[in-house]
Amino acid sequence: HCSSNSINTSWICYYPRIINMSMKTSAARDDLYVIVKTTYPTTYGCYRGQSWSKSEMICRSDVDVSSEKYDSYEEAVDAAREMRDNSEWFTDYEPEDDEEDLPPYDSAVMENWDNDEEVLIRVMKESEYYEERAEDQEYLERVREKAMFEAALKSEMIKLQVEDSGGKVFYSHLYPDCQIPAEFEFDESKKDADSSFALPTNADETKSIMFKIDHNVSENVFRGDDAVLQGSDLMKLLVACTSLEELYLRSSGFQTSIDSRFFEGIAAEAPHLCQTLKVLSISGLELPPLSLKAICKNFPNLIRLDVSNCFSTNYNDWGLNYNDDPPLPYDEPLLDCVGNLPNLKRLDLGHGSQEMQRYLFDYSLKHSTLMEVYRMVKLVTLDDDNMPEPFSSRAREDNARAKAVYEIVENASGKYAHGVVELARKVWVCFLNGDTL
Repeated sequence: HCSSNSINTSWICYYPRIINMSMKTSAARDDLYVIVKTTYPTTYGCYRGQSWSKSEMICRSDVDVSSEKYDSYEEAVDAAREMRDNSEWFTDYEPEDDEEDLPPYDSAVMENWDNDEEVLIRVMKESEYYEERAEDQEYLERVREKAMFEAALKSEMIKLQVEDSGGKVFYSHLYPDCQIPAEFEFDESKKDADSSFALPTNADETKSIMFKIDHNVSENVFRGDDAVLQGSDLMKLLVACTSLEELYLRSSGFQTSIDSRFFEGIAAEAPHLCQTLKVLSISGLELPPLSLKAICKNFPNLIRLDVSNCFSTNYNDWGLNYNDDPPLPYDEPLLDCVGNLPNLKRLDLGHGSQEMQRYLFDYSLKHSTLMEVYRMVKLVTLDDDNMPEPFSSRAREDNARAKAVYEIVENASGKYAHGVVELARKVWVCFLNGDTL
C-alpha cells in the first residue's frame, strides 16, 4: 500500500508490467474469460470520513487474476459464484436466483460498516482486463507528472512567500533551503560536555530564539521539574532575554512531553515574557490538554501559537462507548486557550498527513471544535509542515505564482524533469494568453 500526500509524489505507484508480448498475442488470439478479484479500501471502518481520489483508489487496490481461463462466459460466471460463496467477505450473502445472479459481486452490499476493505469479483475478457490496466497506468503517469509539477510550483512559491514575509523567522523540514533562522539558536544535543553555556552578548536585545533540548539529558526541563528547570541553560537564557518576542522550542527526542509546570515556571522566573512574547512554537512536543490553559494564562499577548504535531491520543478515555459522542480531550482546553488570547492571529494545528489527521479528529479534537476555532482565529493551519506567513496581498500572490511558473520553465538549476518543465511551459502559455494561473 502507498500513503498519499498532495505534494509528495512517492505515493503514486504503478501496476507491475505484467503485460508481455506473448500474453498480449495469446489474449488477442483466444480472448478467453478470467475472474478478476479486486480488494479495495472503503470510506468507513478505519477510513471513516476518508475520500479517495481515483489515483489513490487505483494504487491502494490489490488486483488478483485467476490463473484458470474459461472458454465461455457461463463457465466463468459459475467459477466466480464459487469464489464468492467460498469467500469470507461474502459470509451470509444471499444470492438471487441463477438467472439474475450475475457478476460483478461486491462485498460492500453486505453493509459491514466495520470493514476497512471490500472485495469486488468480476468476470472479464483478458483483452478487457489488459486494456483496463493499461488505461489505469497511463492515468497514473499523467497524475504523477501533474503532482510533480505542483510540488515544483509549491517549492518555488515557498521561496517567494518567505521573501514576501519580510525576513520573519521560518523553519521547515520540507524546505530547509528557505529557512530564516532565529537571532539566537542553540542545540543542546550538540553541546560539548566540557563546555559551559554562553549567553548571547546582546541577550537583552534578542528578539527570537530557537532552543533544542537534548532529550536524554534535559527531558525534565520541559516537564517543569523545579530544580532542573531553574538551573537549566534554557532558563538562564529566557531570564536574560528581556525583549524576547519569538520562542521556538524543540527536542532531540521523540514525544518529549511539555507540561503546564514548565510554562508556569518560566513565567515566574522570567515574568517579562508574559508581556513581550508574541510567538510560541512547540511543534513536535507532546502537549497535555490542560497545558493549553497554562499557555494562555501566562502568555496572553501571543499573536501566533504553533502546537502542530503536539496533540496526543494518550488522553482519550478509551472506556467510553464509541457511539456516546463525548467531548474529546482537547476540545474544551483549546477553545478556552484561543478565547483567552485576544491578539491571536495564527494557530498551527498540523498533525502529519491526512491519514494521521483522522486520528486527531477521532480521538483528540472534534471537527466541530475546529470549525469553532476557525471562526475565532484569522488563520488556522493544518499543514504537514510549517508554512510561511501568507502573502501580504492577492496581487502579490498572483505575481509570485507567475514568477514561480517562469522559474520552472527556465529550469536554470536543471533540477526539474523534462515532463515538469513541459507542463510548466503549457501553463505559462495559457498565462500569456490571459488565463489565470
